[in-house]
Amino acid sequence: MDENIDELEDYFCKKVEPTEGEAIKLEHVMMEKVSINPARRKLLRIIGIFGKDEQKLKEDSGLNDFFFKFHMDFLLKEGFLKFEDGMYHLTDTGIAMHDSVC
Repeated sequence: MDENIDELEDYFCKKVEPTEGEAIKLEHVMMEKVSINPARRKLLRIIGIFGKDEQKLKEDSGLNDFFFKFHMDFLLKEGFLKFEDGMYHLTDTGIAMHDSVC
């Protein structure tokens, strides 16, 4: 075995971007994960078009700290929400999801 080869780096160099079809499929899977979960739908509905600060969102959602962080991290990571100036706001994807499931 060649000692100069970094296997992890080699793996990531070989990894390619998904095709357009695969990317759309992944997007639909993420949208499904939001739409079938009542807590995530509720968070999108509460944030609405005007946005909410974290404290008010926690109070209105009724979620404990663990589940609040779990769902918010998911929504932020997948691009449904953004955090700006101390407020959570829906992204364009979040607005589309809000309009279709809330």
